[in-house]
Amino acid sequence: MTRYLKISIIFFVIGIIILGFTTYEIIHNNQKPHVSMSVLGTKYTNHFFDEKTKINVFWKIDKSKIHFALESPGKGWVGIGFNPKGPVMNGADIFMGFVKNGKTYINEEYANTPYSHEPITQAGGKDCILSYKGESTPDGTILSFERNLKSCGLHDKTIANKDMTVMLAYSDGKDFTKYHGPNHNEVHINFFSKNAKHKSYMIASHLTSYQIGLIAWSLLFIIVGIIGLASTYIEKNTNKPELIKKDNPSIFSFLFIMTLIIAEVVCAAYVIVELYSGTVNSIIGLSIGFNFILMALIVLFYRKFNIDDEVITQDIKDEIPW
Repeated sequence: MTRYLKISIIFFVIGIIILGFTTYEIIHNNQKPHVSMSVLGTKYTNHFFDEKTKINVFWKIDKSKIHFALESPGKGWVGIGFNPKGPVMNGADIFMGFVKNGKTYINEEYANTPYSHEPITQAGGKDCILSYKGESTPDGTILSFERNLKSCGLHDKTIANKDMTVMLAYSDGKDFTKYHGPNHNEVHINFFSKNAKHKSYMIASHLTSYQIGLIAWSLLFIIVGIIGLASTYIEKNTNKPELIKKDNPSIFSFLFIMTLIIAEVVCAAYVIVELYSGTVNSIIGLSIGFNFILMALIVLFYRKFNIDDEVITQDIKDEIPW
């Protein structure tokens, strides 16, 4: 029984450590760095940093016009869309642009389906972009543009003094047709409010996939540890367990377990490399999941080949109420 108590404590501690590491990383990553409000020669009055896409959005209202600037970590296009009617991005008014060979390209697009868009002029609307600039930097892409607050034609959205659904996305492709992949988010912003909190409305949008995976695994370890501790407490008054000794493990079982351990160490090292090499978060999540599966297999086969079995007997008094 003492052995199972120790194993339960180990599982519980591992879960707490993983959860603590993940919590620290999430808090550390959510610390917003100081940003300059001057972008491409224009000083802006408002700023929003999207934690999921890492896009900085700047804007200022000048009488009947609004000036936007987008700073994206991507090397291709960056875009912002307003008030999709749904589902997904259907009906949104989208502004997207990129810088290629020193020249800035920008389009106003209309989301004609939930998953596609076309130039707003092809959809019967009017291009409402008044002016624009762009710059490609070692850190990504900067795009600024100016438009009227009021709609200028069909499909164009008025920027009103209320919460607006705002879509943010970027791609590494310098082509308006390149897909953004996971680099997108949807938030609510009131562009007239200087002190409003801009909240993301995507589920767990501030967490990466591998962080969600780590939280799930840590909770699993904690739950297993709690169950083990509870079982040990409940069964403390049972009769002394009968031990069934295992035979000496064969060389095959030893080599098999050592192979799993080596694979576990290699996988853990690979995960660490991925964390600092900009790998796609979904790949990191899968690697961490595989890492925990290897750990579980090591525990399983070590238990099978090396740990003596315990047979616990306990008298049960049935008290059937009839």
